Amino acid sequence: MTSSYDAIPDFGLLYDSVPLYQARTGDVRFYVEEATAARGPVLEVGCGTGRVLLPVARAGCDVVGIDQSSTMLARCAEKLRAESDQVRSQVTLFEADARDFHLEREFALAIAPFRIVQHLVAVDDQLRFLAAVRRHLAPGGRLVFDVFNPSFRALVAADGTEHEDTPPTALPDGRTFRRAARVARVRWVEQVSEIEIVYYVSPSPGEPERRFVQAFDMRWYLRAELEHLLARGGFRLLDAFGDFARAPLGDASPEIVIRAERT
Repeated sequence: MTSSYDAIPDFGLLYDSVPLYQARTGDVRFYVEEATAARGPVLEVGCGTGRVLLPVARAGCDVVGIDQSSTMLARCAEKLRAESDQVRSQVTLFEADARDFHLEREFALAIAPFRIVQHLVAVDDQLRFLAAVRRHLAPGGRLVFDVFNPSFRALVAADGTEHEDTPPTALPDGRTFRRAARVARVRWVEQVSEIEIVYYVSPSPGEPERRFVQAFDMRWYLRAELEHLLARGGFRLLDAFGDFARAPLGDASPEIVIRAERT
């Protein structure tokens, strides 16, 4: 039982095999559109296994991906080796902390897809992230990221029990896994949910499952808070969409998708 990406065996493979993530394509299209419109190099913070990074590179963009997990970066590098020479030449990967990185170059666009910003729980961490991104953006450069639009009904209903979100699923190497999630606790004053993603991996038919827990705190935000946070970090809010189709943000919107400009 462990809570670290890098301590879970083959975590990159498990991550890429989750059907919910495979079906999450709207954000990929959105970030590819943002990247191609930027007309310059792109920085992805929290690139993981390349779910967004690789399509951005395939669209003809030079992209640098950073991630704190060596396991996820190794999986991304493995997938990159299967790409064309052209795509490989457009991608650079670095192991780095989102709150403190120095790449010695500027970008037209920085993206932080799939709720990376929600892993930054403390205000100091959020501001350090914004400062690190800002110093890597060219004048007029943009930052684009997404967080979930908090459903207070769902937060109140969190009961601390596991709820399966992935039924038994085959892995390419013959193993199977299933997955469940639970909200262990909601810390209302801090606006934090304590999350556990539980992977049950079966080595082979008839063998006992192994249980691995990816545990993390997830900070949730409201739109007004994000606008104030961006202003403190040296950014001007351009748009706050409610989904990746660029619909207006409303009470029932599933996402808050932020586009901001370096001031």
